[in-house]
Amino acid sequence: MGTNRGVAGEPGGGPAQQTRAVPRPLLVAGALLGLQTVVLTGLGVLLVVRGFGSDIDDVGRAETGGLLALVGAAGLGLVTWGVLRGREGFRSPALVTQVLCLPVAWGLLQGGLYGYGVPLIVVPIVIIVALALGGVYARPGASQEQ
Repeated sequence: MGTNRGVAGEPGGGPAQQTRAVPRPLLVAGALLGLQTVVLTGLGVLLVVRGFGSDIDDVGRAETGGLLALVGAAGLGLVTWGVLRGREGFRSPALVTQVLCLPVAWGLLQGGLYGYGVPLIVVPIVIIVALALGGVYARPGASQEQ
């Protein structure tokens, strides 16, 4: 007697059962990653637009910085999408991105730029903790597959 397996390989995986619940910590991490994506997109657009101004000494560097910020925002948006969907493969890039924010935040704090440094150290730490807590939960049906 065969089993009816859905897209994810779960028994009886009809359209209503194809979505599995994403743990709340991953939703928090995804929401904060989405916020970071929006901020990075805004900064990229600002750099590109500002590069067309007359007060910029090196237009090429300003435009390149803006385009790199937009490419980074697109990558972070993809990571956000994966984390919000509960895809395990997207947790590592999210973690690496947040770890890379910490030295930048530390440098800003040492330079006295607390308005930039504090959020840039608090948000990544919250995301790192949320990703860690989201990984504690076992996948539904993982023990039944063997």
